Amino acid sequence: MDAPSGRVLGRYEIVAQVGRGAMGAVYKARDPKIDRFVAIKTILLHQSGIQEQQEFRDRFFVEAQAAGRLIHPGIVTVFDVGEEPETSDPYIVMEYIEGQTLRELLIAQNGRLPLDSALRIIQEVAEALDYAHSQGVVHRDIKPANILVTKEGQAKIGDFGIAQLDLTHMTLPGRVLGTPAFMSPEQLEGEHVDGRSDLFSLGAILYSLLTGFNPFQ
Repeated sequence: MDAPSGRVLGRYEIVAQVGRGAMGAVYKARDPKIDRFVAIKTILLHQSGIQEQQEFRDRFFVEAQAAGRLIHPGIVTVFDVGEEPETSDPYIVMEYIEGQTLRELLIAQNGRLPLDSALRIIQEVAEALDYAHSQGVVHRDIKPANILVTKEGQAKIGDFGIAQLDLTHMTLPGRVLGTPAFMSPEQLEGEHVDGRSDLFSLGAILYSLLTGFNPFQ
């Protein structure tokens, strides 16, 4: 979906594109009803085949339902969900975070963080994951690029893009979802995963923060 500055998506006024991936983009936008900035994440379903469109649409709205239940200071809040009228591409409206990803922070710090900073971030993410898991939600893609650090230093988990409800009907047997460098062995093998897989990924991140290297090259 092409949404340059000045375009409107639903009631939201697009300000700028702040990120883009293989399947969609993230925009900074303004909500005129509340007069606040939000982040809008889209998926470009109309560029995929019919079967793929349905699969991604189902996953996307499962994500919205799952993430929308999570209210925690360590998790990016979901405000709204909708579809682009012309293409029917779905989008999620989220809390806009002023800051940078943990990956960007690592690059700025030459690949490592001081011990106290690393432990604080890991603790904040662990507390947020504990809450999410208590609500039946598994992230499945915990990695530095999906952890946002605010200007005040608060860590927040973002992009529940492949989050699924625990024991949900939306299972994908044999399908590997996630980022290999931080994935648990059972996830790499395409087996069923639960919250313990997220904790494995968090441990891999801690190793990376302290050593400057991924535990699995």
